[in-house]
Amino acid sequence: MLSSAVEWAAAVLAAGLVAAMVVLAAGPVWVWWLYRRLRRRVEAFAGTAAGYALQTAAAAAGRGKLPPQVGHELRRRLGSRPEVW
Repeated sequence: MLSSAVEWAAAVLAAGLVAAMVVLAAGPVWVWWLYRRLRRRVEAFAGTAAGYALQTAAAAAGRGKLPPQVGHELRRRLGSRPEVW
């Protein structure tokens, strides 16, 4: 009777340790996944905002209201050739 209780307690303890190790291993993986997901969303948002800024700058330049340096800087930040402007 006592030995079966000890065996049961040992099994419960072992299962708890395994569960704790799984949780500890999953924590950094979850943080890494969340970081990548957020980084991609921020990059997509920044790219969209930069594209809209470039469109606005192009429209303003067409009306003669934007200095050429601004268009040059926007093109450089977007990764396209500034000399096209």
